[in-house]
Amino acid sequence: MALAALIAAVREADDGSGLVGTLAVAGRTLLERQARLAALAGCEHVVLLVERLPAGLTGAIDRLRRDGITIDVARSAGDAADRFHPDERVLVFADGAVAGSGAIARLVGGTAPALLTISEGGPPGPFERIDAATRWGGLALVSGDMLRKTVAMLGDWDLHSTLLRRAVGGSARRVDIADGAGLADAFPAMLVRSRAGARAATEASFSVDRAGEGWPARLLYGAIARLVAGVILDRPIESRWLRWAGIAAALLAVPALFKGWLLAGLVLIILGALLDSTGRLLAGLRLSPAAPDDRLALARAAAMGIGLLGFAWHRMEGSATPLVLGAGTVAIMIAMARERWALRRLGGLSAPLWVADVDALALLFVPFALVTQTMAGLTALGLYAAASFAIVQHRLVAFAGSRLNRNA
Repeated sequence: MALAALIAAVREADDGSGLVGTLAVAGRTLLERQARLAALAGCEHVVLLVERLPAGLTGAIDRLRRDGITIDVARSAGDAADRFHPDERVLVFADGAVAGSGAIARLVGGTAPALLTISEGGPPGPFERIDAATRWGGLALVSGDMLRKTVAMLGDWDLHSTLLRRAVGGSARRVDIADGAGLADAFPAMLVRSRAGARAATEASFSVDRAGEGWPARLLYGAIARLVAGVILDRPIESRWLRWAGIAAALLAVPALFKGWLLAGLVLIILGALLDSTGRLLAGLRLSPAAPDDRLALARAAAMGIGLLGFAWHRMEGSATPLVLGAGTVAIMIAMARERWALRRLGGLSAPLWVADVDALALLFVPFALVTQTMAGLTALGLYAAASFAIVQHRLVAFAGSRLNRNA
């Protein structure tokens, strides 16, 4: 059954700072974060219930549409309800409500009606109470038919409270925010009502899952990336600009390494990795598209590979041996990238932390290059890539086998 989303932005902030939906969370409006969460959950289109459209929301809508998210704007509850098919499932966000993508995935993964709930001892906040032991987390999954019928009977009542009571009366499925908690659910359920609440949501967004990245980005570049991202988060700097700068740095390293200027080439490669890592983190904080195997990552990897092979060729005075070793390593890395993609696609799994990526290979080559052991370094890179491929292949085969056994 098709999935859509309804997001309200009609409530004024408690501190008089404007509409709650316009408050800044991780450098973007709260409403934009909600829409991106809906898109990540699989919503095919998003309807924004907005009585007036401030300039800040106009920019947010433009960014969402640029990233391929279908957005409609409705001026009233009746207008919003008419945008949904009666048989469509609708993910409803209360004004200012946000949660982790893992919790939302569990909510939409079952039948409607359903409610995201918070038990006693869960995250604090102005959550509406369902019963003595349970509060509503601000997100619900309902049918388009239920939404239409609720709007038809509203009168002067509040849409979300009325929808909540109807869902509870209809024995809605309850999804507790703490069930299945893991890294993807590190972001708690929140109801943002003021700038202070938006700042708390921004701090919580730094729990972004970076499991798809290699050990250099997570263990070495990550701390610097977080520092830089924290400084530029509220500035009009797009994550893709940083990633393009990372590609530019890697491209500048190519002629330097071909000429044998190792220090300059390595500095540019590391600078490129830092820029790319910061761009990825910024994209994760803002929930922007940034897949680990996207074209930007491939472009930077290609530039780094050409540069390091050029340095090896320079050191070996034109010998074809380093090119053969390098080509073999590249072939292994391409094959492993396909296997890692299959792992993520089939089971949402990631490779072990130590598995090779382009940044790991570059760092491993550095000590060999510094002591002029070029052939030994290329051999080590090939062995590291081959061992990584074997581990990823084993994990993929084991996962496929477990699925076959469950289906048998």
